[in-house]
Amino acid sequence: MPQASKALRERWGGAEGVGEDKAVAYLERQGWCLSRAWLWYRDDGRVKPTSTEWDAMQFLIDEWDYGGVR
Repeated sequence: MPQASKALRERWGGAEGVGEDKAVAYLERQGWCLSRAWLWYRDDGRVKPTSTEWDAMQFLIDEWDYGGVR
């Protein structure tokens, strides 16, 4: 069940507040990849997301049940 906060929906939810495309596109531009287990990872070995990257991930976790960071 979707549970993202209003603030996260406004920032990352796209035109209707619920789409995942804006957050996913941002993370991919930052070098993050999505595994088959719905976990974000980077090929360069960095595992700690920035606060903005984490906000995008948190939206996807709360609203779309993505797994988190690997």
